[in-house]
Amino acid sequence: MAADRNLTSSIQQVLSKILCLTAGNILNITTNNFPNTVQIETTNACNAKCIICPHRTMKRATKIMDDGVFKKVIDECAEHNCPNVHLHNFGEPLLDNKIVQRIKYAKEKGLRRIKIFSNGSLLTAEISKKLIAAGLDEIKISFDGANKKEFERLRTPLKFDQIIDNIKTLVAVRNQMASPLKIEISCNSTSDKSATMESLKNCVDKFSFGKLHNWSNAVITSPGTSKTRKPCARIWRTFTVLADGKSSLCCLDFEGSVILGDLGKSSIAEIWKNSQYLSLRKHHTDALQMNLAACSDCSKSFI
Repeated sequence: MAADRNLTSSIQQVLSKILCLTAGNILNITTNNFPNTVQIETTNACNAKCIICPHRTMKRATKIMDDGVFKKVIDECAEHNCPNVHLHNFGEPLLDNKIVQRIKYAKEKGLRRIKIFSNGSLLTAEISKKLIAAGLDEIKISFDGANKKEFERLRTPLKFDQIIDNIKTLVAVRNQMASPLKIEISCNSTSDKSATMESLKNCVDKFSFGKLHNWSNAVITSPGTSKTRKPCARIWRTFTVLADGKSSLCCLDFEGSVILGDLGKSSIAEIWKNSQYLSLRKHHTDALQMNLAACSDCSKSFI
């Protein structure tokens, strides 16, 4: 048995090396002068205590992003015509009481795709109207659990029926305002789809089922996950700004344990091509993720 396990491990290591060394062809990974997506954490506050999320154990201080930092980031994104700007990271963006003004500012700067991720709990008719009027392009509602029992077990203290009603309200307001807002529901579930989720599927623009991940090994572990590695495309494509203005490794680095720069001192473009970022990317293309604490057991780097 031990010999079989060693053989399997050796095969996985070889496959990982092949995948990583040919990453440019397999994943079309290139380092552009500016990230494809800039993810801005306007707040890291959250009103949920989901058991599949490490937010409830986060040690970082809860913070709302300073206006000066936010505008600096948006202005640079506009200067480089960044195609994707996400106003969220590790928190509920609708807890930021300036989120509507921030969306409006970004749209006034000419950014063409502003997106937020939300748990949907605060999507009243009033806030839905304000988000749409500000020019929000896309909203993705995270919906772990495909039925009431599973949802309320995973997403305490949120209520399944309330979130369903809020989604339907958002859709109705969007239609009334003849808005092009795209609405997506992302459901990470451990069970089969329910009739309720199937009905929602027909009234939003996109509906996807995915697998729960382990937040860089901070929460659950999926026993069926392959140990064969691939380079994580995030560090070639997405730039993450925390609420304090520092740039972290990625959205899964919820504690900001790997800080790559400070937007109070450097630009996005400077940080994106600095030696620390280049070293991280080389670790991934050389199949050495296991040497990076934040990446070593992260299920997003598995196939």
